[in-house]
Amino acid sequence: MDSFQSGLSELKIKQSARYGRAKIFSLSFFYVLIVLCCFITPACIRLPRTSSIRPPQEVSQDMRAYFDYSRKDVAPQRKIIEEKKKYVLEEVTFDLNLPEELIETPVEEMRKEVAEKWKNNDVKGAKDLELEYSIKIDYYRSKKEGKKPLILVSPILGGNMIVDWVSAYLASHGMDAAIVHRRKPRYDTTKDMNQVEGYMRKSVIRTRQALDWLIAQPGTDADHVGSFGISYGGIVNTIAAAVEPRIKCHIIAMAGGPMADLIVDSEEKAIKKYVQTAAEQAGYTPETLRAALKEGIKSDTLPMAAYVKTEDVLFVIASFDRVVGRKYSLNLWRALGRPEVIWTPLGHYSTILTLPYLRYKALKFYRKRFYSKR
Repeated sequence: MDSFQSGLSELKIKQSARYGRAKIFSLSFFYVLIVLCCFITPACIRLPRTSSIRPPQEVSQDMRAYFDYSRKDVAPQRKIIEEKKKYVLEEVTFDLNLPEELIETPVEEMRKEVAEKWKNNDVKGAKDLELEYSIKIDYYRSKKEGKKPLILVSPILGGNMIVDWVSAYLASHGMDAAIVHRRKPRYDTTKDMNQVEGYMRKSVIRTRQALDWLIAQPGTDADHVGSFGISYGGIVNTIAAAVEPRIKCHIIAMAGGPMADLIVDSEEKAIKKYVQTAAEQAGYTPETLRAALKEGIKSDTLPMAAYVKTEDVLFVIASFDRVVGRKYSLNLWRALGRPEVIWTPLGHYSTILTLPYLRYKALKFYRKRFYSKR
């Protein structure tokens, strides 16, 4: 018994030591991150608009109809995830309403498949498939009294990293923020490259449906709605900015175009895998894939940028971006009429080190757009 107690005490000491080292490592990493931010943030360059304001083109009825859908009453399920001093994070879900041509599998079949995944403890698979027929919103509701601005947030291709911090920051400063989830893209070898266009069109329609519900909430100031999008989220929000007049201003970070070139030339692992799969299973070469994408993608950022007001945009470019590509970011910036821009001296993902600065600039931009007299 004494030897057992001795061994147990020794184990506790070792566990305590490991916990202590882990805690020290976490704190050390946190402080290193702060130091890096302090050195890197001053190197960010903010430039005002570099040209006179060009009037946006008028959106045609056919284009609006392409991103439209039939309105239906929704029955949202709402669940509070956490409550902070200045905001409440709520998860909101309701049915996605797509045009018939975008529904690939009957919803009831997908529901059955989701139920089977839950039964088999495939949580990730179930949650992912649910997004094929439902809208999920992480709703950061500010506790500030009265009507509040609303910021529609569109995340990167891989998930909600970064935008969680931005949304919580905005909510802490008196603005509601809503992250609109979407299903991760996948390549289907039984379909042509029109599937890319279908995914992008769904993303925009999903954003507009989320806005329909959010703008009707008692605390939302319908005249003060903005958007925030990073990477693929910025691409989606560029298109939404063109066809959704209720969104008044936009922060578009590390997005670009044209889409066919961006996809084929990207160094992003997920996109490269997509391209490789297309090459191996459908017989594409990089150039034939590029041509197929150019033919299939209608929702391209560069032509859509012509419908967006230059003065309504704050753009962010990462100098060493190998995911979107700096030259493709510059293409979109120019197509938008060379709006106000922030340059970071980093890459696509390392730009996270400038997040404290970018959050501050985002808040300042929204306040100026919503509250200053122009």
